[in-house]
Amino acid sequence: MRQPLTAGLIAVALLASGAHREARAQSSSRNTVNVKVESVLATDTHKGMDATLASSPVGRSLKSLFDYTTYHLLKHDEEHTIFGQAVAFNLPGGRIMHVAPIALEGNMIAMELVLFEGAHLIMRTQLKLPNHGALILVGPRSPRQTYITTIATETSQRPPGDTEQAETPPMAGGAAPALLPSRPLPVLP
Repeated sequence: MRQPLTAGLIAVALLASGAHREARAQSSSRNTVNVKVESVLATDTHKGMDATLASSPVGRSLKSLFDYTTYHLLKHDEEHTIFGQAVAFNLPGGRIMHVAPIALEGNMIAMELVLFEGAHLIMRTQLKLPNHGALILVGPRSPRQTYITTIATETSQRPPGDTEQAETPPMAGGAAPALLPSRPLPVLP
C-alpha cells in the first residue's frame, strides 16, 4: 500500500519541478536581450556597397547618413544576454566593446557601453536605445577610410510600465576587456 503513495509523491514532485523550470525559462526568455554588432569599413574607392549591406536597413542608413562611395561589411556578430550581464565584441583595429543591457524602461533599453583599445579603456557611457533600435558609432578615422560600428538591440515586448532592473551594476569596479583579437586585423589602404 505504501508504493502508490510514494509514486504519487514522486509524480507531484516531478510536476512541481517541471512547472518551476518552465516558469524560470519563461522569465529568462522574457529578460533576454539580443545584441547585434556590425563593423563596416567606409572608403571612397567607388566600389559600391556589399550586397549583404545593400539589402539591409543598416546599408540604407549608411547611404543616407554618410557620403562615402564604398561600404564593406567587415564583421557581423550577434550575442544573446540578459539584463545586468555584459557581452563583449571584437571590433576592427584591436578594439573591444562591452555592451551591458541594464533595464527595459517603457520601450527603451538602458545600457552601458565600454570601449577598449587593447587593454586600455577609451570610452565608457550609459545610454538608452529604443527597443529594436540601433546606435551608429563612427571611428577611428583616417583621411581615406572610416570604421563604422552599428549596435542594434531588441528584447521581447513587455506590458507598458513593466520595468526590469538589474540587481547590480553590470560592470562595477575596474573594467577590463574580456576578449582580445586572435590576430590583428589588416588596415586596408
